[in-house]
Amino acid sequence: MQIQSSSSKKQPLVVGIEHRTNLQPLTEEQVRFEIDMCIGCDRCMRACPIPMSSMVNIADLNRATISDDIAPHVARFTDECVMCGSCVPVCPVDNHRDLLMLSLKQRLGVSWDGTVDMSRVLNYLPPGWDLPLLLSRLREQPMFSDPQLVLDNYLLHFVATSKLLMLMPGAIVIREGEFGRAMYFILEGRFELSSAGPDGSDMPVAVLRRGEYMGEHGMLTGQQRNATARAQTAAVVLEVPEQVMQRLMEIVPAVQRFFEQLNNARSIEAILKRMALFQGVSAIDIHQVAEQTQVKRYDRDDRLFSEGGAGTVGARVERGGEGELASARGPARESMHILLEGFVKVARRTTAGTGRDKTDERIIAYRQGGDYFAGGLDLLGDGRPVTVTAITRASVAEIPRQVLLNLFARYPEVNQRFTMRLQQYRDAAAAAQTGFFDPLAHTRTETIEDAINREPCLGDRYPTDAEARAGLRQLVGGGVVEGTEVLVIDLDLCIHCNECEEACARRHGHSRMNRKGMVVGNISIATACRQCQDPVCMLCSRAGIARLPSGEVYITDSCIGCGICAERCPYDNISIMTLEEEHTSPTINRAPSINRGATTWQQFSSFFTKGAGKERGHKLLPMAAPGPLDVHVPPRFIEGVDAYGEMRKKIAIKCDLCAGYDNQACVQACPTSAAIRVQPTAFFGSTEEILRQRAR
Repeated sequence: MQIQSSSSKKQPLVVGIEHRTNLQPLTEEQVRFEIDMCIGCDRCMRACPIPMSSMVNIADLNRATISDDIAPHVARFTDECVMCGSCVPVCPVDNHRDLLMLSLKQRLGVSWDGTVDMSRVLNYLPPGWDLPLLLSRLREQPMFSDPQLVLDNYLLHFVATSKLLMLMPGAIVIREGEFGRAMYFILEGRFELSSAGPDGSDMPVAVLRRGEYMGEHGMLTGQQRNATARAQTAAVVLEVPEQVMQRLMEIVPAVQRFFEQLNNARSIEAILKRMALFQGVSAIDIHQVAEQTQVKRYDRDDRLFSEGGAGTVGARVERGGEGELASARGPARESMHILLEGFVKVARRTTAGTGRDKTDERIIAYRQGGDYFAGGLDLLGDGRPVTVTAITRASVAEIPRQVLLNLFARYPEVNQRFTMRLQQYRDAAAAAQTGFFDPLAHTRTETIEDAINREPCLGDRYPTDAEARAGLRQLVGGGVVEGTEVLVIDLDLCIHCNECEEACARRHGHSRMNRKGMVVGNISIATACRQCQDPVCMLCSRAGIARLPSGEVYITDSCIGCGICAERCPYDNISIMTLEEEHTSPTINRAPSINRGATTWQQFSSFFTKGAGKERGHKLLPMAAPGPLDVHVPPRFIEGVDAYGEMRKKIAIKCDLCAGYDNQACVQACPTSAAIRVQPTAFFGSTEEILRQRAR
């Protein structure tokens, strides 16, 4: 049998590897060479975090890679492989076992092309429903209407890994303000969408019927739900977990394009309507502007455009039909860029060694979602270009020059507002570069002016100009303002007793925080999960990391400790623990309840049950075992015991704000009340407010 060669024009589809988009498959010759080099030591299998790896030896895996002899357990292991790369550094002959697994995955193909476990579909159909009726109702959804693109087999796998819900009138499916990434497809019934009005009362927004859907905003953006959905009649809906939706969009890119284009159009129109600049512009004209607007998506540290006129090659552009690639050109002078999501920094070149961190980059300003700038040339009004770089994942809408000029001609007042806004940007830029930034000014009992006018006292100290700029850049550039809940420590009150870390370890078995971290003024921002607005760590095909409706990001008992979430976290706030080390190491703080003779599953379970019944207010968190895409449910799990849990090797740990308890251990234990939890924008001010703080 011939091994798939990487020289073919189109590589076979492999799903679940969004975290490793730069993989280059091995050629047939390279595969055979690496198999010949393998010495069969099994170190890669011992390092693999997948529980099933204990049932697979390297000889079986090598045989499957180059022949038709693929045992069922090897095929299943290959499907479960998450391409984390744990196998690579332990190989004594420097083999690329991850790329060998990629080759095997390509040969086996996508599991959704295989047979569906129909019991997972038929056993949950509503009374009177059959398979043809279910498929016909799904085909009423616009993204599933083409059977040539979305095969019946894909839809059956889609249903088998989701939940069919039968709801009574009045049942609430999603709530405004809560976090959630599941989508809901209406197969029967009617729902009312409502949003909170100025007085807090529910205001009807829309009525959704059979053939429509809900929850796409949360699924696509990770942001809070923007409406409440309540059943008006008895209803049947299909609840689809984020992982299942992402899997279908990987297999059928047309479905992904459908949702991205829909979300882009809605986001652009919503932001344009909110912006003071476009007040008075008719809804029809705003819709036409949105239709002619490109949306580009950038990852952290990607450059939108630079002084040299080059943007990031390969940034995803979405407009009209197919997605296309951004060219390496600079922005047009009168074009307008609107940040839909994320944060960016605006910089200009300066003398080498005199810029930020002794580079040639001088940061001029920061921008965030809902903000905008003009073409990269007129931002500061001096006709000179600037460099704009994403600090977090960012979506940017670009209104073409001619579209903007046409709008200015039709609405002169918009042109006037645009000119005034440029002057505000000049002031904000001056504040960012030369202003006096005191991030904790609002916590002081006197103003800076009062401090200057009175006689100086011993211990008086306010930030220098350099310290002010450094503080601003740390908060914005370090991603603090991206968080929704941050642990800060007042260094004037802290006595360095370490009780916050020890209390965390007592409650959870391991400390999930480090009190030492970024220092801004007299405040230390502890090294602990910040519960980001758009958590990049939540890319887990096994549902090993999830988010509660209230916003806490937590590790579920589906976690296998592959480390992908830890690798993606830009702030190093997720750690991976080896269960065997936790069991045997005498140096690790261990909760008294851990039994040295416990099985691996008992050790694993202890991560989720420590503190239960010991500390007041503990509630069990909703878990996700097995993951929505894990159709291989071990029989023992059905009886209450996960047989494969006995073979788990690792687990991720991170702060989840002590979700399930009525207090937070670190804050509760601090003897001087130095440790507090804050919302960054409320405590430090929004990015725009920070930029406007200047010395009087």
